[in-house]
Amino acid sequence: MYKVLLLIVVLFSCGSSTEESIHQALQVSGDPIPFIKISTRKKIIDEPKTAAIMQIFMKDTLLFSSRIGIEYRGAVSQMFYEKKSYGIELWDETNKGISGSLLNLPREEDWILHGPYADKSLIRNVIAYQVSNKIGRYAPKTQFVEVEINGDFKGLYVLMEKIKRGKERVNVSKLSAKTSASDSISGGYILKIDKTVGSGFSNQDDYNKSNAITSRYDQSGKISKNSKIHFLYDYPKSENISELQKDYINNYVHLFEKALASSDFSDPKLGFRNYIDEDSFIDYFLLTELFQNFDGYRISTYLQKERGDKLKMGPIWDFDLSLGSKGFCHNMNKENQNFWIFEYNKYCGDDLWVVPFWWNRLLQDKLFVEKLNTRWNILRQNEFSEVELIQNINNQVNYLKNTKAVERNFDRWRILNKRIEPNETKGSNDQEVEMIKNWLKQRLIWMDKELPKL
Repeated sequence: MYKVLLLIVVLFSCGSSTEESIHQALQVSGDPIPFIKISTRKKIIDEPKTAAIMQIFMKDTLLFSSRIGIEYRGAVSQMFYEKKSYGIELWDETNKGISGSLLNLPREEDWILHGPYADKSLIRNVIAYQVSNKIGRYAPKTQFVEVEINGDFKGLYVLMEKIKRGKERVNVSKLSAKTSASDSISGGYILKIDKTVGSGFSNQDDYNKSNAITSRYDQSGKISKNSKIHFLYDYPKSENISELQKDYINNYVHLFEKALASSDFSDPKLGFRNYIDEDSFIDYFLLTELFQNFDGYRISTYLQKERGDKLKMGPIWDFDLSLGSKGFCHNMNKENQNFWIFEYNKYCGDDLWVVPFWWNRLLQDKLFVEKLNTRWNILRQNEFSEVELIQNINNQVNYLKNTKAVERNFDRWRILNKRIEPNETKGSNDQEVEMIKNWLKQRLIWMDKELPKL
């Protein structure tokens, strides 16, 4: 059956009827899974976006068609993985962004096609985002799809929402460069602890006053002029944020860090609780640690501040290196070993990106730890229960198996017996999924035991 699909892919590239070829491909695909076809005249690059046509099919039915702009996205994945991920913007006839609903997801103009590659389970991001949404913390909504670009079948992808300001995404107030009233510039902002966009293995020189806030503290909580910790302006973008708005959010972050680093950090009037939404920090901590996301806290980490509100953590993002995966910190890659990700600096403190001192400091507050354990115990009854988590995994796996999407993906990308940095697993997709489930069961037991000790 899969040879038939490969033949169809060849027919695509030989100029056969596009619509007929897609229908044939879907007919051999088993149960329905959305099929996205993208056609471009020019090569896709990192930036700027390349003009293209995108069509979405479900078996014989054309569900959606639009002009789009498409570009590569990701840092490490773009540089080293054959299977690329893409950023997509829906365009009108003048290449201007327009909103649209894709596969019943809320209307927006910016979308992501994430191509799981090193993650041979294909489901890590989807699982983490679904759990986050279930506990009441927005994370990108997702839909599995298959993708073909210019006649080349690319395998299984995850269509997902891009993290951005919006009523159905990160719901903070809109800020224009003209917004200047003192009560209005208190929100909304989205900040990101991350690599600078598209630079891959960047260095500290990539951060400057125009694109980021630099912490005045090092990873141990000491005053430093050479801090590795930066908060990139994600919304408003660095080219759109006004100097008045920069001054406000810079000052707010610095006041929070000063309060947290002070000897009075737990004081109701002077301490950190005057600046942060404590519950959002607790949920972010529990999601990051439950799934043991190696990128947590130090890269792919978002913060948000709504008008008149305190600083919140989230949404969570980029959980490829989680759920029993390996990370790039080799001192934390010991076999079958559980680690606290917030202690990353203890094992790999010389990394270009380090965990802010916040988390060690917060855990020195008795009330914070009590709230952390209370929230964990509540979530363990439902959303974090073994039954609920394993069932969620099984639901995703069964869907992909029923559609035969897993087999087609690994017919296209023959990597099951190869080591893909940083992961060392060489088994089948079934073995990877079974490893995740066994790992997660042990992680739950470990956190039940270790959280009360913090």
